[in-house]
Amino acid sequence: MPHRTTDQASVTYFIQSRPAPSAPWQDPGLPVTVASLDKALEQLAVRRERQPTWEHRLMQRTITVTDEPVPENPSR
Repeated sequence: MPHRTTDQASVTYFIQSRPAPSAPWQDPGLPVTVASLDKALEQLAVRRERQPTWEHRLMQRTITVTDEPVPENPSR
């Protein structure tokens, strides 16, 4: 059986916003992500200050990488 390894590659955070509770959540125009939860919370506070009438939430994205060998003569 091939040896398979799974490693967590990264966790990043980003902010989604919406103008009203009935509106869909909007991702940022440019994919702005940060790796530090503390920095992300600071950015969330700034966003809430700048747009107090909007709703904002912090999102976490986890990217996982799996490495496994591929047979050189796969049966098809």
